Amino acid sequence: MSDEKIEKPAQGSKGLSTGKKIILVLMFMPVLILLLGFLLPTDYSVQRTVFIEADAEAIHESVVDLRAWPEWTPWNSQLDPTLVYTYDGEPGVGFRSRWTGESAGKGSLEITSAEPGRGIVYEMQFEGFPPLDGVIDLQATKGGTSVTWKMSGNLNPPLGGWLSLTMDSALGSDMEKALDGLTKRFAP
Repeated sequence: MSDEKIEKPAQGSKGLSTGKKIILVLMFMPVLILLLGFLLPTDYSVQRTVFIEADAEAIHESVVDLRAWPEWTPWNSQLDPTLVYTYDGEPGVGFRSRWTGESAGKGSLEITSAEPGRGIVYEMQFEGFPPLDGVIDLQATKGGTSVTWKMSGNLNPPLGGWLSLTMDSALGSDMEKALDGLTKRFAP
């Protein structure tokens, strides 16, 4: 026989098993995600621009009259068949639309500034979320109008940090559809 010593595994090892490590990681993952949400920026700004071969005054009429928005934006009964709009006031400063729908939820949009042929500034509020600011700027140019639509806001952390990362694609897509609808409205 040889004098080799056979090492036995240590009893009561202080190391964690692989299963316990996985469980710990899974337990701390939500905490880590929330903490990262506090570190992410909560401000967002989304902007899209299109050129429309139409007079700025004519485009302004479609933009300032919130009753016309369901005709050219994607925010209409095709999005949510239960969507119902109500309106307060007349097109211009102070004009307000309110909506409610099963998918669209509840919200309001109020025009805070309007200049014929130049566009509007508004505040939009979705129930349960901070308000967002919007501008539809019209710049008359040779052969038509450059229309720039911008929406911006600030979401509450920690989830707001994560949501702000998706705002350009989510909100931008709807803005592109709306600007396409506005362009088609003035197609010859």
